Amino acid sequence: MKKTFYISLLLLVVLPGCTKMLDQIAPKNAIKSSMLNDSDLGKLTNGVRYRMETLARTTWFWGDWLAENFVSGPGFDVADVHAETQSAASSIALDDWRNCFTTLNEVNELLKSASGDDPVSVESAGNAYFFRAWIYYTLVIRYGGVPLLTVPTMDVVPISKEEAVWGQIISDCRAAIENLPEKSSMFYPTKDAARLLLARVLLWNGQETEAASLAGDVISSGRYQLEDTSEGFAKIFINGTSSKEIVFALANIRSTSYNLLYERVNDVDGSWNYSPATKFYTGLYSDTAVHGSDIRYAATFSATDKTRVIKFPNGGNGMNQFVQNPTPANSPIVLLRLADAYLIRAEALGYASGKAVLQEFMQKRYASVSIPAAMSDKDWQNLILDENNREFFGEGRRWFDIKRTGRTDLYESWNGRDFLLYWPIPQKERDIAGKDKYPQNPGYNN
Repeated sequence: MKKTFYISLLLLVVLPGCTKMLDQIAPKNAIKSSMLNDSDLGKLTNGVRYRMETLARTTWFWGDWLAENFVSGPGFDVADVHAETQSAASSIALDDWRNCFTTLNEVNELLKSASGDDPVSVESAGNAYFFRAWIYYTLVIRYGGVPLLTVPTMDVVPISKEEAVWGQIISDCRAAIENLPEKSSMFYPTKDAARLLLARVLLWNGQETEAASLAGDVISSGRYQLEDTSEGFAKIFINGTSSKEIVFALANIRSTSYNLLYERVNDVDGSWNYSPATKFYTGLYSDTAVHGSDIRYAATFSATDKTRVIKFPNGGNGMNQFVQNPTPANSPIVLLRLADAYLIRAEALGYASGKAVLQEFMQKRYASVSIPAAMSDKDWQNLILDENNREFFGEGRRWFDIKRTGRTDLYESWNGRDFLLYWPIPQKERDIAGKDKYPQNPGYNN
C-alpha cells in the first residue's frame, strides 16, 4: 500500500536552539511533503542538521575508548571496555544503532522532499546525500553489513552485505559532490566535504589512487589553511571559531539539549567518563628523531592535570584550559578538516610519493621535521598511524584506523579477540526483525 508521508509545520521551524525533536511532532499540524516551499525545505534541512549534531555526539568517543586511548575517568569505571560494551545485549550498541536509523529515516525524507531542480532543492538533496553517506559510514565501520534504507520506511529491511553498504556510501558521496555548492560556510556541507568523506571511504576500500586524488583536490583548492601554532590548533574547537582549517563542522548552536563533548573528558564538575591513558598522556607527543616540539600537545592535554583532555575547552577558569571558550555548550562538532586531506593523501600515495605530502603537513605541526630517506612499508604505516593519533586524539578515530589497517598488534589487551573488530547486531533488533533477516556477526552468538 502506498503511504503518504506528512511533515509537521513544527518540524519546519527546527533550527539550532529549538527543543522539539523530529519524532515529537503532532500529526494534526502536518502538511504533505510534496507541498513544501523553498523556505520550508531550507528549514527542514536545518532540522536534519540539528539531528546530525546529536548523532555525532553520541557516537563520538568510541574510537578512542575501544582503542585504549582512554582509561576510566573520575566519574566512570569499566573493567573491560570490549566485554562490557560490545555485547549483543549492550544498551550502547543498541542506542547507536537506533540513533543512526532514526536519523537516517529523517534524512531520507529530506531527500524525498528535495525533488525539484531549483537551487534550494538541489542543495538540500546534496545535504541529504552527504548525511546519508556519513550515517552509513558510521554504521558500516562498526557493524559491517546493515539494512540499506534509501527511502523513508518503517518496514523491516534485511541486512545487506558489507560490500553493498560501502557501494551505497560511495554512490551517495558522488551524488553529494554533484549537488552541493563548491564553497559555503564551514557549517554547511560542500563539494569539498563530500570529496574528503569519499576519499576516506575509498581509502578504507583499497582504492588509493582516487582517494589520493580527491584529497589532493581539497589541499590544492587554496580554500583552507593548516594551523601552525598551539593556540591556532586549540581554537579549531571553540565556539566562534574562524579557523581556515575546518572543511566541515556541525554548528551546534542551540539554547537547550546541548551536545557537550567536553563533559565526557573535561567537565567542570570534577566528574567525567574518560581520561587519557597514562602511556599517551606521557608519551604521545614526545619528541623523536623524526619530529620535535609538537604544537598539539599543549592544546590536547592539561599540563598539570593528567586526568583531563582539554581539546574541547569547557569555558572554566582555573581548570587548566589552554584557551578560553566563550560559550562551550555551543562549540562546533568538527567532522572534517584539512589535516584529513593531508593524512589521507600521504597514506594513499605510500612512502615514495607521500613523503613530501606528510612532510608539508608535519612542518605545520612541529618545530622540526626529519623524515628518514628510506622507510619500510610497515615503518611508513606506523608513522601515519602515529600522526593520525596525535592529530585526532579524542576525536574517535583511533579504533577505526587500527581496524582499517588490521594493526591489532598495537593493542595491549586484544588477546586475539578478532571478532571484536565488528560490533554485534543488537539482540533486541534481531528479536523484532527476525534472526533470518538480521543474522548475528561472527563471535557473538554465545
